[in-house]
Amino acid sequence: MELKKNIVIFKNDRGGDLFISLKLISSLRNEFNNITIFLSELNYGFRFLFEKFNTKKINYNLSIINKLQIFFFLLKSNTEEVYILAPKNFYFYLPLFFKKIKFYGVTINGNKRNRPPIYLRKYLKNFVEISRHKKRNSKPSRDLQMDLLDKNIEVDYLFKNLSISKITELQKKIIPNNFAYLQFKKSFFEDLGWGINEFKKIINLLLSKYENVLFSSDIEENDYNKYFYNNFSNIDLAANKIKKNNDQNIYFLNKIESKELFLIVNEADKCLAPHGLITNICFFLNKKSINFFNYQVSNFNYHLAKISFSEWYASTKIVFLFLKKDINESINKIDKFL
Repeated sequence: MELKKNIVIFKNDRGGDLFISLKLISSLRNEFNNITIFLSELNYGFRFLFEKFNTKKINYNLSIINKLQIFFFLLKSNTEEVYILAPKNFYFYLPLFFKKIKFYGVTINGNKRNRPPIYLRKYLKNFVEISRHKKRNSKPSRDLQMDLLDKNIEVDYLFKNLSISKITELQKKIIPNNFAYLQFKKSFFEDLGWGINEFKKIINLLLSKYENVLFSSDIEENDYNKYFYNNFSNIDLAANKIKKNNDQNIYFLNKIESKELFLIVNEADKCLAPHGLITNICFFLNKKSINFFNYQVSNFNYHLAKISFSEWYASTKIVFLFLKKDINESINKIDKFL
C-alpha cells in the first residue's frame, strides 16, 4: 500500500499528556510516511522518541507568532490530514480556512466551557469527546484517542515506529543496581505540610527494601535542590559523571533532562512519584510504580475526582495511594505496596 505523504499532529502540551498519545502517534506512522509533530517547551525533551518523524517546537500557550507559523506551514506544506491532540481552540478554527485538509481532534466537554465550541466540531472529519463535568468517561483518554484512527490503519501495540532509547554501557557503570526511584516535588510535599524530615523518612523506608535510592527534584532552583546537591551524592547521567559526597546509597539526579529521566525510570526496580508524568512513563514502559495523590478532605470533590480519574487512569491497574499529612500513617501505607 502506498503511504500518504503529509500529515500534521499538534501535541504541544505537557510531558504526561504526550505519553498518553504515543500509541496513536506510532500507529499513524503505519499509514503516513511524512509526519510533522508540533511539541511544546514542556514536552520537547522527549523528541528523541520521534526519529522517524519531523518535530517542531512551539509554545504551550500559543503566541500570535506561533499561530502565524502554523497557518503558513499548512498553507505551504500540502498537508492532507491534521490530528489535534492538544485541544486548543485555535486549532479548531483552521478547518474553516483549509477545506481540503481532513481534521481529526480530541475535544473537551468542560465544567465552564467546551473546547472547541460545539458548532466547530461539525468541520472535523472525526473527533472524540472527553467529559470533565457530567459523567465519567467510558474509557481513559489514551484508549479514547484511538477511535480517531481509520479502520484500515493497523494499531502499533509494540510502538515499533518510536525510537525507544536504551541506556549505554557507560551510563550503566555509574548507575547502581537494585534501586528505587523517587520523584520529589516541592509543591506536593508542601501541600501536605512536609519538608526534609518527611522526605528522609520516605528515603529510609526505601533503603530498607532496596540497596540504593535515586531521586530527582524540580527543575526550578529552590532551597531543597541546594540541600539535596550538598548532602547527597550526585549523578549526571547526560555527562556520565558521579560525585560521591558520602557513603550513603542515596543519589540525587540534579536537573535531570527528559531523556535521562526516561532511562532512569526504565532501569528502576520501582518508581514512586506524585501522579502525572512518571505515572505515564511507567505505564508506557510497563514498569512497577506507586503513584501519590494528596487530596485534602476539606477540598475533596468526589464526583469531579472520579471524572478526572476516568480520563487519565481508568482500567490501567496502576497503584495509587492517597497520602495524609501524618507522615507515619503515609509511610505505613506506602510500605504495604513496596
